[in-house]
Amino acid sequence: MSADRVRIDNNPQEKTMSPTRLRQTSRLRAAFVALALPSALVGCSSSADSEAGSGEVSEAVSANVAEHLGAPSTEYEGSAFDVSELEGGTVWWVTQYAGNPFLASIGRNLEQALQSVGVEMTTCDGKGNPVDANACIQQAISQGADAIQVDGPEPATYAETLGDAEGAGIPVLSGAAVDASTTELFPGLAGQTSQPFALTGEVAADWIIQDSGGHADVLFLTTPDVVGSVTEQEAFEARLEDECADCSVTVKGVTLANWANDLGTTTSSELVRNPDIGYVVPAFDPMTQFTNPAIQQAGKSDVKVVTVNGNLPFLQDMAQDPSLIQAMVGIDLGALAYLEADQLLRAMAGEPTVEGATAPVRIFDDSNIGDLELDEASADDGSWYAGTDAYAELFETLWER
Repeated sequence: MSADRVRIDNNPQEKTMSPTRLRQTSRLRAAFVALALPSALVGCSSSADSEAGSGEVSEAVSANVAEHLGAPSTEYEGSAFDVSELEGGTVWWVTQYAGNPFLASIGRNLEQALQSVGVEMTTCDGKGNPVDANACIQQAISQGADAIQVDGPEPATYAETLGDAEGAGIPVLSGAAVDASTTELFPGLAGQTSQPFALTGEVAADWIIQDSGGHADVLFLTTPDVVGSVTEQEAFEARLEDECADCSVTVKGVTLANWANDLGTTTSSELVRNPDIGYVVPAFDPMTQFTNPAIQQAGKSDVKVVTVNGNLPFLQDMAQDPSLIQAMVGIDLGALAYLEADQLLRAMAGEPTVEGATAPVRIFDDSNIGDLELDEASADDGSWYAGTDAYAELFETLWER
């Protein structure tokens, strides 16, 4: 498989090196049944065992796609524990940017989960930069928070402040930053949760392999200054390399701050340079606001867009006919919020946190998108995934009072 690779760069310039295989380590995925089966990256066998021949689709790929088209289950490895002494406590939620709808959904569900056991939540907006995020953590320390949840920023960006919290005896937990299933816990953190970035890249690749019958020319658009995007990208490339001998991928990088200016021109330039591109994969669905108009303006209405996240506006776009978005790897943000709440409560109670806690994912395409209620309430209640309030009910049995 040919692959053009990109490193951290402020310009959407192409840089080439040999493809690197991403080998997944942890398979826990918080032991959700849907993620503890072959879906949770265990479909990655060695290329000697599973690499598909020219134009073939392996059983591993087909099984992975079929599994993730269905609704995930809600089993979890964490044991029950007593939360009765935590009532009246306060958690500070430090969000990378309050205007991010992905994080906002997590925040709404996290507050609901904590309030169910009598713990209040104070929100502090990091405003998209490390200075403000660190200031939020310092404010939480000075206000005597019982625990701090930092969602979005990578732990390395608040390492010094993390030490201050540790010195004050306040547990700090990370969420929605690095892949908790493949990344060791950053020193000083009490726990971490995340979306499974590597799994989403693998599943997106498998959908394309199956849809194309093992013949796909792909443009992958990554955000090189967001570590989760790079993790997703590398898993995507590795999966194509292992499972699709007749697939090729070109990777282009546009930093987060330059999405509005550069994503459209980068997309259109690549479509002109390589007219055989049949799939465009923006790492996160908000990127489609800039990529899709460029695809349309290039007259490439036959190009299929496959992306990740499952934010409501983009699923609504996908449900329209016609839509460039043909597949979405969605992340259950309600489940992720309840995982965060569980980790926080365990840390506050002096219990060990659960390793490898990641949210379940599901593929949406034309086979199941019509089954969804695409409204604000459904976006938060888990009905697109394991079922309405499934995680609220699960954790109610684990949080003893």
